[in-house]
Amino acid sequence: MADAICRLVVHGAELGELERYYIVDVEARARGVVDAPLLERRGFRREWLPRLARAADTGAMSRMTGKQIADRILQAPAD
Repeated sequence: MADAICRLVVHGAELGELERYYIVDVEARARGVVDAPLLERRGFRREWLPRLARAADTGAMSRMTGKQIADRILQAPAD
């Protein structure tokens, strides 16, 4: 499972498929900036979680490599 997750993040990043989210700039806030700016970050797509759960539920983790699972998830149409 860990290998599939790591591969999803690495290959997802290469394909531009990571989810965009925003966090408060904690350094600016620590300097006393009241309305600290938001910083854009990218990370694991939430829709990949049910797909990973399905892979685990169907026993794919014992039949397939992490790379195969990640490749299949990345090729799947968006939910």
